[in-house]
Amino acid sequence: MTRALAIAIGVILMVPALAWAARPRVAIVPFDGDPNNDVANVVAELVEDDYNVTGAKQTGRTIDQLGLDAASLSDKDIKKLSNELDVDAVVRGELAPKGARKLLHIRVTLKGKKVRGFNVEYANLRSKKMRAALKEKLLAKLSGEGTKKIEPAGDEEDPIGGGKADKEDKADKEDAEDKADREDKRDQEADDEELEGKKRKRTARGAEDDEEIEGSVDVAPMKENPHSANRAAIRVDFGPSASARTLTFASRNFEEAPKPYQNSVVPGGRVGGALYPFAFGNPNSFLAGIGFAGEFDQTVGLKLTSTAQPGTKFPVEQKHWSAGIRIRIAFGHKATSPTVTLGAGIMRRMFKVDRAALDMGNIIDLPDVSYKGFDPGLEVRIPFAKSVALVFGGRALLVTDAGQISKGNQYGQARITGGEGAAGLDLTFGRLALRLQGEATQMGYAFAGNGEMSNNRDGNPMTKDIGGASDRYIGGSLTFGVLY
Repeated sequence: MTRALAIAIGVILMVPALAWAARPRVAIVPFDGDPNNDVANVVAELVEDDYNVTGAKQTGRTIDQLGLDAASLSDKDIKKLSNELDVDAVVRGELAPKGARKLLHIRVTLKGKKVRGFNVEYANLRSKKMRAALKEKLLAKLSGEGTKKIEPAGDEEDPIGGGKADKEDKADKEDAEDKADREDKRDQEADDEELEGKKRKRTARGAEDDEEIEGSVDVAPMKENPHSANRAAIRVDFGPSASARTLTFASRNFEEAPKPYQNSVVPGGRVGGALYPFAFGNPNSFLAGIGFAGEFDQTVGLKLTSTAQPGTKFPVEQKHWSAGIRIRIAFGHKATSPTVTLGAGIMRRMFKVDRAALDMGNIIDLPDVSYKGFDPGLEVRIPFAKSVALVFGGRALLVTDAGQISKGNQYGQARITGGEGAAGLDLTFGRLALRLQGEATQMGYAFAGNGEMSNNRDGNPMTKDIGGASDRYIGGSLTFGVLY
């Protein structure tokens, strides 16, 4: 079972990773005039659904390692950078103020060829209208729109070697590479004039090669946390919990039949956490959904009494924990987008009575349990608003060992079917959270009849006395969280 589970987990991780790796690759060079990479990160976010993006921070480190200057990359430098990062396209940008607004000039090099640049004038880069227009233009350029091809000089009869009609008279007189260099120089001069805020108009050539996108005039942008609760890179929750246990047996009606056990709700404490390492850099990327999570819960002050020794209270150790991998899938790119998180890992659950105070000869007729196994499952998070979400989910508990209860001197071997479910509300306030949830766990036993307590309680080992059992835990928690 362990090997099958490991193979299944490997397949789950491998398939989406292969699909991710097959997408075209784009590197974002740190933008001139954007020291904190705020604008460069927005550009990366806009294209990451369609491309594997190497962000400005990583690209900047590679540029430094290669001894290049991000502000003045030559064609040779860009080729060198593309080979080093193994990318198909390189996106550069320059940001400059223009009155109360800003002017962003984008240049793209696609597979070694320059693509016609474009300008974006905006007041608020977080504007939905602005982002939609910028994304549309970026995707068009990355797909090859406006690529400047360098054609070798061809025969006069070549119908496509000459390019546009108004350039045909020059095509047979100029070397194509020299002409492309002159055009690029004129483009750059026109770009520099605009970015430096000069008043004069562009030349006809510059106006042709630079396209404009007019951004919406919005108020100053508000700082928004990109790591919303549904895309958090790390989250830690802690707080009080409560639980009650019921253990009942399925048996025929006879005097020696085991009595059911039930304790009232007892308090406890819980701590849990989740870590998605790739989400620190870009919470919207595909890999940002792969991580790890775990939780630990233990009751406090649980004691039981027994008719075997009246007046004595026996402490009980009751706890459970789990840890494993997680794959978080978000259906959208907003803070209110629903998510489904798939998980698989290991689990433990214990209920053990401390019998140190039990007098010799006395017996507490309640078996200890110590469950071990695996817990594949899922959790669904559906936000009603940016700060309020419904969370619910479940896990199958694949028990490989139940502890003392399954020993030969107790109830013996059994087929155990387990599961747990939880539902609640998740409230978030910036980087703080409050989660209230209820939960239920049950283990169902079907005894094989080879244990002393399952077939010999009536003194006749030839008949099966106890057919099965139900071990149920009902509880909940109120935890406070910190997320980023």
